[in-house]
Order: sequence, then C-alpha cells, then structure tokens
Amino acid sequence: MSIRQFYIQLAFITGLTGMTLYFLTRYSGFESGWFPLVGLIFFFLFSILIFHLGLHSAGHQDKNRFTGVVMGMIFLKLVLTLGIVLVYDKMIAPLGIQHVLSFLIAYLFFTFFEVYFMSKLARRRPA
Repeated sequence: MSIRQFYIQLAFITGLTGMTLYFLTRYSGFESGWFPLVGLIFFFLFSILIFHLGLHSAGHQDKNRFTGVVMGMIFLKLVLTLGIVLVYDKMIAPLGIQHVLSFLIAYLFFTFFEVYFMSKLARRRPA
C-alpha cells in the first residue's frame, strides 16, 4: 500500500465514521456532545502513527520487528482509549452509555481499517 493510497482511504474511513456518528446523534436523539469528535480525532491521528511505524518496520529483514510494532500499537491503543474515556469522565463531564457507544463505534471503524492496512503492509518484501 502506498502512502497516497493510505491517506485517500484514511480520508474515506474518517468521513464515513464522521457521517455515521453525525447521523446517529442527529436523528436518533442520541446526545453525546463533543465526545465522538474526540474519538474521531484520536483514532485518525493514531492511524497515521501506526501506518508510518508499520511502513518502516514492514520492510525490515527482521520480521519480528513488524510483529512487535503491531502488538505494541494494539496495546498502546487500548491503554490510550481507556485513558481518554476515564480522563474525560473524571475531568470534563460524566459519560453515559451513549458517549461510550459513540466512542466504540469510532474505535471499531478505525480498528477494521487498521487491520486492513497492516495486513497489506505485512505482505511487503524486505528491503
């Protein structure tokens, strides 16, 4: 996967996720404030980070490096996701189930996308 293809697909998945969250909050009476936007921005930026780390490690001779990057990023994403939810809940505003659900929707959209592009990167030949 080229860098250009990645950014085009990232823009598409971000738009699709944003529209899904917009319609969910707009037409279902599902009130979640700005929290879905926090999730959308976080997962957008995290996808860029994991792509470039994966791109760098995928072409490496040591195949364990790519696996280590993927495993580390999965763990980091989980910890940061929980951290964002807890910090927002304790410091900004109490979260209801609708907030967590909107964040989970963004999490799932971007996780499927990350699995897709990381699978493409895993097939790259070492340099």
